[in-house]
Amino acid sequence: MRRTTRILAATSLLMAGVFSTSAVAADRPIRIGAIIATSGPAAFIGAAEEKTLHMIADEKNTQGGLAGHPIELIIYDTEGNSTKATQLARRLVESDNVDIVMGPSTTGESLAVKPIFEEAEIPTISFAAGEKVVVPVSPYVFKVPPTDRVVLDHMFGFFAKSNFNSVAILHASDGFGQGAADIMPAIAEAHGIEIKTMESHAPKDTDYTPQLLALRNSGADAVMYWGNNPGPTLFVRSAKSLGINKPLFNGYSAATVEFIDQSGQAAEGTYVSSMHLLARESMKPDNPQTPVITKLADDYNKKFGSYPPTFAGHPADAMAILEAALKSVGGEFDGASLRDAIEKVEIQGANGFFRFTAQNHNGLDEKSGSMIMLKVENGKYVPAE
Repeated sequence: MRRTTRILAATSLLMAGVFSTSAVAADRPIRIGAIIATSGPAAFIGAAEEKTLHMIADEKNTQGGLAGHPIELIIYDTEGNSTKATQLARRLVESDNVDIVMGPSTTGESLAVKPIFEEAEIPTISFAAGEKVVVPVSPYVFKVPPTDRVVLDHMFGFFAKSNFNSVAILHASDGFGQGAADIMPAIAEAHGIEIKTMESHAPKDTDYTPQLLALRNSGADAVMYWGNNPGPTLFVRSAKSLGINKPLFNGYSAATVEFIDQSGQAAEGTYVSSMHLLARESMKPDNPQTPVITKLADDYNKKFGSYPPTFAGHPADAMAILEAALKSVGGEFDGASLRDAIEKVEIQGANGFFRFTAQNHNGLDEKSGSMIMLKVENGKYVPAE
């Protein structure tokens, strides 16, 4: 029906001698491909991302699309597997002819698919955390979560403000964990924090006892974990069972309600560095993020019956960035024009205030207002700063 309407409209304009190529360009669909982990170990991230993409695409299409371009959304499940992610990336390029790609959900997958989208000159907005996704800059690859550097700067800054002068660290040895571990020493030094010891575990390990004993015996003022689910839960449970009585900190992969549910009493008193979506109830009215986060949270709750985890902010911000880029292009677009337009986007998002440049394909930095430290008290997150 929509196709017929377009043909009739074009015919009428031709007969009137006022056919407008810009009108047709504005009516051209925008084909968005998404490769995200809706099953497997990273499903706790990808499930909310998929829901949010559908929710926003449906809403925008009822309003005429993004900048007048109806949305055609194609989503594939990578299962959190880099090999499958690369196969699906090629499918989006070679069979689906997408205009832009959103995802993958994890750092390892995002690094694996980068060359494919670079070669095809298709803009990609990753939902992964790792700084290596966008540093060094690749012309067609962007990302929307704060980088691990931004989050770690927030965490070590909090240690310094709290007079925790030393920290012991456990991290996963996958792409997400090792990428952060590589930059921790420099960030710690910048904040005057001593790293007493840094231990690692294999991604599929479920017993961290040897590493945690080393952390316990280090004499550090605080103990920190960096890794994906179920690592944060295993960390706090094991740390407390081993009698580690120092403050326990998790990075933003633990910033979910499920972390509290799965960890139970072990989560009490622990800290999580989080984006503001998880702290929506404590946001001040004059904070420019408040209306963005409130709308996303309320829309998600209305549609799905629960409030969103922080990961929902990634596709929400990606869609807002794409809409701003399409408005800037103002008509016909291709991969290069979308890329150029994204590099100029400045917009308030759920994850902070984005200022993209040719040198910053994350658009966020330490001044973007992305992070807040939360503490678990009585089974709920409360601001700790």
